[in-house]
Amino acid sequence: MTPTEGGSGHPRGADPIDRLVASTRRRLALFTLALVTGLLLAVGLTTALVATRLMHETIQSALEDAIATAARDTSEPSERRVSTGADTFVLLLDGTGDPLSGTGTIPLAGLPDKDAVGTVARSGSRDVRDVTAGGEHVRLLTVPVSIAATDEQPAVEGFAQAVYRLTLHERQENLLLWTIGIASALGILGAGVVTLLVTRRALGPIRAAFATERRFVAAASHELRTPVAIVRASAEIMEREDLVNDEGRPMVADIIAEADRMGLLVTDLLTLASAEAGALHVDRHPLELVAWLSGVANRAETMVTSAGLNLVTNLPAGRQVVVDADDDRLSQVLLILVDNAIEHSPSGGTITISLTVSGGRATIAVLDQGPGVPLPDRERIFEPFARLPGRRRTRSGSGLGLAIARQLTSRHGADLAVDDAPGGGARFTVRMPLALAGVTASPRPGTSRA
Repeated sequence: MTPTEGGSGHPRGADPIDRLVASTRRRLALFTLALVTGLLLAVGLTTALVATRLMHETIQSALEDAIATAARDTSEPSERRVSTGADTFVLLLDGTGDPLSGTGTIPLAGLPDKDAVGTVARSGSRDVRDVTAGGEHVRLLTVPVSIAATDEQPAVEGFAQAVYRLTLHERQENLLLWTIGIASALGILGAGVVTLLVTRRALGPIRAAFATERRFVAAASHELRTPVAIVRASAEIMEREDLVNDEGRPMVADIIAEADRMGLLVTDLLTLASAEAGALHVDRHPLELVAWLSGVANRAETMVTSAGLNLVTNLPAGRQVVVDADDDRLSQVLLILVDNAIEHSPSGGTITISLTVSGGRATIAVLDQGPGVPLPDRERIFEPFARLPGRRRTRSGSGLGLAIARQLTSRHGADLAVDDAPGGGARFTVRMPLALAGVTASPRPGTSRA
């Protein structure tokens, strides 16, 4: 995995809509290809089984016909071997399994097969087996028969052993299997190409719909900023200039509070839309994390203590940890994580901010003592407006904080993830690659910006 890729294999900072469409396209293509592959394999396997069975039935029929012809034979002893084709012949045997006198030269060494004769003699029924005779693979059908009398030999109870050379049959069978296999492979390859083309075209309108929705959200959010600001300013003037009576003051205060909440939501929507569109400006430069984190932690402490919680920082002393980052945007990420920890922490709990370095990466972690995040929800919480049960109290957040944090983190070429904190709670981690060796930076505490 390269430093510019996340765990999903997509480039960090890539458009989430592109990632979603690509992921959907991939799953749809794989499902369709698997379905087509299954159908082709089922048809090919069925064809192979049916064709092979028909070929074996043809061999069996040829052996049966040869036996029937031999059993009726009344020719001279010198003509006792009945030849019914290039691949089939019959041996007439006496009661001990030896060829009848005058049978002539047996085409394949090792015949007749005495084991087959012995089996038939014991069971009284026929025997079919594949053996190797004279270096050739053959199929034998051995049956008990009554051999007609001739002028020189009385009728005897013996055996007929029909022999079928399988060389041509095996070639035909192998050719059939290879043909079916190649045809199936070509079919699967063609289905894969067609599937990719079809899914690309099918998901095009979905991508366009997402882009339209994004433009609408950005435009609507931008247009809402002015009326929200006017409503808030008007309410403040009414309150400051005593333009309302005492009974109306709580209503004016509610207007100001809701205007603030609406303003936060509009700002977050604009930030998220800009980040998803790749238009959010991130000014990355060498940043020394230890001093920077100390400054941001001081600002976060006010938020934490006002909520009745405690803040602990664990930073490596006497060491410079330099990364390429936009301190303002990174401050925004950290404060979002702290605010999220406040929402989920129990009264009197502790929130911890830590920094560790390992394997060429710096890891900033924010830990809380809340209920944690269930494993199935650890990706869903980074979606816009995603909320989980277990909040300590109701706040005026927009529900976009973690989605914005994930986008800003991705724009830094970093990872934002959540797992279980030691001792319980949730641990959010931002893993960033260290700057190149020899790069130094001046400590610059970040200031959040929208």
